[in-house]
Formats: sequence, structure tokens, C-alpha cells
Amino acid sequence: MTFPLDQQQLLRRAHGCLLVAACADLMAAPLHGRTTPDPAQMEVILRAEPRLLQPSPTALQMVVLAEHLGAHGGRVNDDILAADLAKEWPADRPDLAGTATSRVLTAVAAGTRWWQIAPSVHHGQGSFGSVAAVRACAAGLAPGSGVAAAAALGRRSAGVTHTHLLARDGAAATAAAVALAVRTQPATPADKYRFLSAVAAQMRTAEFRAALRTVQTLVRHRSAPAETAATLGADRTALRTVPAALTAFLRHPDEPAAAIRYALMMGGQTQTIATIVGAISGARNPEYTLAMPWRPDVMRLLRIRAAAAAMSVTAAGRGGRRAGDHHPDEVR
Repeated sequence: MTFPLDQQQLLRRAHGCLLVAACADLMAAPLHGRTTPDPAQMEVILRAEPRLLQPSPTALQMVVLAEHLGAHGGRVNDDILAADLAKEWPADRPDLAGTATSRVLTAVAAGTRWWQIAPSVHHGQGSFGSVAAVRACAAGLAPGSGVAAAAALGRRSAGVTHTHLLARDGAAATAAAVALAVRTQPATPADKYRFLSAVAAQMRTAEFRAALRTVQTLVRHRSAPAETAATLGADRTALRTVPAALTAFLRHPDEPAAAIRYALMMGGQTQTIATIVGAISGARNPEYTLAMPWRPDVMRLLRIRAAAAAMSVTAAGRGGRRAGDHHPDEVR
């Protein structure tokens, strides 16, 4: 069931999306890259006093895109977005130096146009990693647009760094998922299969459609995190991480902490997966506050709040639908 949102409700949804994603990013940092963690070990890590952690460059891109959309009326200006992303990308991280995203954004920072470098990576295939899918969660917050429009915006936002069709499908999927979550009523039980069908309808590749059918099976069978990880596989590609995130969310659509915990228990690319789960969960459950002591620092909290406010102001500027109006792409 969907319902119309006023500016204040959009602000809460956007803020919830960006804040819970940021918390999930920090929570997952100590477990990122590990094999399936032992539950007791994970509890020790999550309950310990957290170190002062910096946001991952991937999660930070979600906020950058939200700021960009807020500044450009809910639309993407490819050249400016590429420059915005390059400005924020860390140049002093050896662990990121070999990634396709780093190659593209480092080149952009040095003056190369994004459209000259992005299609050339991976021997001309373009990047098929998951960074753009994390970033595109913010596209689901764009106001006044249905799921198809959000997916198209997510796909476009991916293109400045990730030109491979699978990466762009991954970005379309996360944008669509957040758009659906924003427009659902938390008090109403989630229709998991209609939600997943609405996301799948935006996919352009047979591989992604097949992966989402697997997600449906995993959710129906109430699969445990280890089973999900073994079934979907664990690597950095959007084709693996996005279905894993959707599985975690749909196993616990009304319990953000449980959905994030599920993501962490899968191991592997936990920071990427948990951040996507946090974004979708926070958009659906905007009043939820994670009980665990993992919160961004004050400066990042203020930046998240400002980005959410810019998105909601954009909503007012573009005009909202009247109460009772529905977009044909929305799940009711």
C-alpha cells in the first residue's frame, strides 16, 4: 500500500534512508571482507565501544548523489556529478587504487572527461562493480516520480563511472527499491513479492532478472544468511551484492536492525550489502533509531540532514501529487 507524502514526510524518509545507511556502513566496517562470521564474534564486535571510523568512500557517494539531486532539481548533470564524485574520492587509499571506480574518478580529478575513461575499463566492458548501486540508493528519494523514473535516474547516475549493463541494472534495482520503500506505510505489512516484482520489472538484463527470481525463492524459504551467501555467491559485482541486499531487507522489512544483522552474517562484501539494506530499511522505517552505538560524527550527521532537506525542498519545487493520486508504477 502506498500513500501520498508531504514535504515533511519526504524529509523524514530521506533522512531515515541516508542516516540508517550511514550507521550500517560503520557497523559493517569491522566485518567487511570476512568469511561468514561466528554469531558470538559478531555480537562482541557490535557491542564493543566503536572506534572513530570514517565513512567508506562507497557509502559517502550516496550522500554526494543526494546533494547533487537536491542542487539540480532532482535531475542528474553527468559532468557535474562526475566532478562531485571525483572531488570526494580518496586519493590516498592503496586498497582502492586498483578498482575501476578509483581509476575513473582519479582520471576525472586529473582532467579527463568521464565519458572518455568510464567505458574503457575492464578492456572496454565498463565496470560491473557495486559502488554505483550503493550510490543510486539516493536516486530512489527523488520526489514525484514513480518506480520506473527512479530506476531510470539510478541507471543514469551509475553511468558516469559504471557503464556495464549489469552495474546499471544494479543501480536501477537499488533506486527502485528505495523508491518503493519511501512510498509504503510502515504500519502496513510489506507485500514482499509485489515489492520484488516491481523491482524486477525495471531490469534490462536476463542475468539480473534470474538473480531476482533466486531472491524470491530465498525469501519464500526463509533462508538463513549462510545459505543466501552460498546461493548468490560473494564478490564485488552488482549482480551478487544487490540481490544479497534485497534478500536481507525482504527477510526483515520492518526490522532494520535484524535486516542489517542478516547482511552482516552473510560475510564477504558486508559493508556494501549492509549500506544498501540500511538505505532501503531507513526509507521504509524513517522513525527507527538503531539501538547500537554506531552513529556518524556530528559533521556527517549535519551533512546527511542537509542533503535530506535539499531533497525534500526539491519535492516542493516540483510539486507533489494530491492525496489519493497514484503513480502507475507504484505498489499498492
